[in-house]
Amino acid sequence: MIISMPLDKTNPLSMLSVVTVVFNDFENIAKTMDSVLTQDYSNIEYIVIDGGSIDGTVDTIKAYEAKLAVFLSERDEGIYDAMNKGIARASGEFIIFMNCGDVFANDEVVSSAMSFVNPNEGDQILFGHWQRSLQKCITNCQPVLEKGLFNHQAVIYSRNIHAWHGNYVNVKGLTTADYLFFSTLFNSSIVSCKVIATMIATIDVNGVSSGLQTFSQKYAIDFICGRVNKLQLLMILIAHPTYRWIKTLLRFNC
Repeated sequence: MIISMPLDKTNPLSMLSVVTVVFNDFENIAKTMDSVLTQDYSNIEYIVIDGGSIDGTVDTIKAYEAKLAVFLSERDEGIYDAMNKGIARASGEFIIFMNCGDVFANDEVVSSAMSFVNPNEGDQILFGHWQRSLQKCITNCQPVLEKGLFNHQAVIYSRNIHAWHGNYVNVKGLTTADYLFFSTLFNSSIVSCKVIATMIATIDVNGVSSGLQTFSQKYAIDFICGRVNKLQLLMILIAHPTYRWIKTLLRFNC
């Protein structure tokens, strides 16, 4: 793991593609889009991929359409299919997903994070900090790659990685395709993985990637990657429901 320091801000600004995927989330799409469009970084292309919403989400997006590089609304085969559509339409050197319900932590996030990009390096992944927000409780989190701890909405990375590493696996029931994608790159000799101090995102913990299914899949991937052994995996899966119950009680009292 590399703890990265910001570089010379006089370097030419790399284009960042920000992709939002959404399906029937009228209540949250505007706040996500506003958090992207108010960034002070001057070289952003914004891509919104809608899964064919019928609840008014599309009408809200159309009100922003003049500020979007790409807006696509059509039926998809799930969140990772939608995200892959965003990748296919992106043209930035770097890419980040800020999906519906999640927001950038402030208006200077992208400028701060992109200052860690080294224009003289090849493919790079920047793992930033994030906040979990639930019922007025805010928890600050930071990446620990050795433990497989990071959040997709707080990761900026070279889009070119998809050209040789592939897109996100889109299999029914798989809710950790993004975790699988990045986990297989931690020890890559051709990708620079950097942990940066920037607080990038505030995330919606009630999203598609919450729950026991995702937890189980994550630790199965950790087992495959050698971060946990068979006994640890078994104990984690047995203890996790009780741990979540206690954690939920504590949140209600927060």
